[in-house]
Amino acid sequence: MVAASIETSIKADLPNWCIVGGLIRDFAWGKLLSRSITPRDIDLIYFDGKDTSPETDWEIESDLQRTSGLPFRVRNQARMHSFNSEERYSSVIDAMSKFPTTVSAIGITSNRKLDPIIFSVFGYEALFNPVFQITPHFISNNRRSDFIKYLDRNKLRQRWEEVPVHAEIDCRGTKKSGMFCVATS
Repeated sequence: MVAASIETSIKADLPNWCIVGGLIRDFAWGKLLSRSITPRDIDLIYFDGKDTSPETDWEIESDLQRTSGLPFRVRNQARMHSFNSEERYSSVIDAMSKFPTTVSAIGITSNRKLDPIIFSVFGYEALFNPVFQITPHFISNNRRSDFIKYLDRNKLRQRWEEVPVHAEIDCRGTKKSGMFCVATS
């Protein structure tokens, strides 16, 4: 599903695109924890300041779903700041820095040769050492309850019940790695 998602995303020819969220998390954690989890959707984000209408996203999403049969969810990050009551985002990376979990802020994109390009706003620790870690943005804006609501709304604690949740930067019983808490067990 990962390769097909990348191939389909390339064909969409969106500016500054990447796949984020559940597809990457579920693939990596599934391998690490010997589980098979099918992502609910494929989060394809991009940044286009010239056309910020939600209708454009819906048209792209519908076209990708129809042509690939995959459950794409497409969002132009040039408009998502208003949905999240934030200041305007300057790029995909800026938008990703405002995501609720560090593991969601890992993206994969590709060049036209299908060479994967993986990048992360907060590092890769949460990907290879499964943890739902709140981002500094959610801490600094006192949005811990929104972080928990995000996990619950997406049923992430039920889907990944063995994965710890860190809703604080000062995590007792863990070792600190920069601004993040890292599970020691």
